[in-house]
Amino acid sequence: MRTIGIILIAITFISCASTLPPAEPDPQMMEQADRIILTIDEAPSQAYRKFEQHLGNMGFTVIRSNEKPLTLETRHKKFDPTILKLFGSYAMKVNATIQDSTLQITGTLVSGTQVENAGGKKSPVKDGWNKLVKLAKEFPHQQMYYSRN
Repeated sequence: MRTIGIILIAITFISCASTLPPAEPDPQMMEQADRIILTIDEAPSQAYRKFEQHLGNMGFTVIRSNEKPLTLETRHKKFDPTILKLFGSYAMKVNATIQDSTLQITGTLVSGTQVENAGGKKSPVKDGWNKLVKLAKEFPHQQMYYSRN
């Protein structure tokens, strides 16, 4: 019984130690970054329409868009298997918010898990993050920042 208690305490400490605190936006990608922030040099409403079109060009279907506040949400897009090319296919949706001169982009898997710069190279969380970074890099912007909530 005592051994079980010690194991549970050790697991608790390990799980707490692996959680990183929130981080301010930084141009250098950080561990467990879960948000991409792009600075834009055009009117928010114009950037909103252009990003909606960009999402469509990248194969995402916008299911919810609001002009006040400027937000976009896509349908989950299915991606091919990542692990051994046999299993592990996953689906991810993109959420975007445009405020002032910034565009903030996040991704969520069907399971509700936030995509982030974490996990194994072929995990859906990491692969989804890489796809989100690619999506952001291909959209016209001034600077790109990463943050962690």
